[in-house]
Amino acid sequence: MTHLSKLSLSSASRRQPVSPVARKRLNLIRKLDLQILAAEAELKDEEFLEDVRKWVRGEDGEREQVTQKRAVRKWWWQHHTGAWMITLRDGSKELPLLEDKNSAEVGEISNLVDTLQQLRSAVIAGELDDQLTQMIKVKPKKTTGKPTKV
Repeated sequence: MTHLSKLSLSSASRRQPVSPVARKRLNLIRKLDLQILAAEAELKDEEFLEDVRKWVRGEDGEREQVTQKRAVRKWWWQHHTGAWMITLRDGSKELPLLEDKNSAEVGEISNLVDTLQQLRSAVIAGELDDQLTQMIKVKPKKTTGKPTKV
C-alpha cells in the first residue's frame, strides 16, 4: 500500500459526461491554440498549414487514413482605420465578446499573439461561458412514432 499512498487518487472517470458548455470551451481553446500558432507564423512571414486526417478509398477499394495539409482560416483582419481586429468564431458563426461587441481591437500586428493569449485565458477562466451557452443548439427530443392511447 505504500506505493499507492504516493499517488494522488481520484474518483474521476472517462465516462463522466462533459457539459455542452465545457465541450464548447475546450473546442474554442483548441481553435485559439491553432490561431496562436498561425499568428506566430504570420509575424515571421511564414506559411502555416495544419495537418488534417481523413479517410479515403484507395485504388483497391480499401479505406485508408491519410494526412493532408490545409491552410488555417485566420480570425484577424485589418480594419479600414488601419488597426488589426480579432473575431472569435464557433464554426461559421461569430462569437460575441459582449452583448453588442463581436471583435477585439489588437492595434499593431505585433500585439496579435498577446491578444490571442489573453482571449485564451479569458476562455479558460470561463468569462465567455454565457456567450458559449447561447451558441449551443438544443436538439428536440425524438418521439418514438407510436400513437398514444386516449
